[in-house]
Amino acid sequence: MFQIKALLLATVLIFAGCGDKRQARTEPVRMGEKIQVGTLVYNVLETKWVSSLGDMFNQRIPQQQFLLVRLIVTNSGNKELSLPLLNIKNSGGGEFQELQDGKGVNGWFGFLRTLSPAETQEGWIVFDAPPNSYSLECSSGAEDLEDEEIVKVDLPFNMDSMNDSMPRTELQ
Repeated sequence: MFQIKALLLATVLIFAGCGDKRQARTEPVRMGEKIQVGTLVYNVLETKWVSSLGDMFNQRIPQQQFLLVRLIVTNSGNKELSLPLLNIKNSGGGEFQELQDGKGVNGWFGFLRTLSPAETQEGWIVFDAPPNSYSLECSSGAEDLEDEEIVKVDLPFNMDSMNDSMPRTELQ
């Protein structure tokens, strides 16, 4: 009888650890720190807030404000991975998904982004959101949502990163 109870307890403990990995890490990390999320290694380098993108002939105006985030991502695994679109969240629960269009951003990370094993890519991703502090949700890119891991990176709001407009040449 004791062995059955011990076996049941061990089974419960094992399955308790197999829950949703999306919330595995709850404490955000700071910009500039390398973080491993699954086999992807992220480094969020900087942010810029701009009120328009492109030049005077091809200008894009946001609904709120453009938040540009420059990051480096490395695939440390042994198989090709697709990096999904990322999200930002603020402390009030507001959530914004990365824009699928990087028109006007020189060095845009791209929409379809596949990383081969040991490949590193750098670029800017773009959000349309009100100026605020956010957490960038970095994803492991797992095909199965049960296996997906998310790590948050703090994106503090900084008035120095606000610009009226950002010509294409300045976003390199």
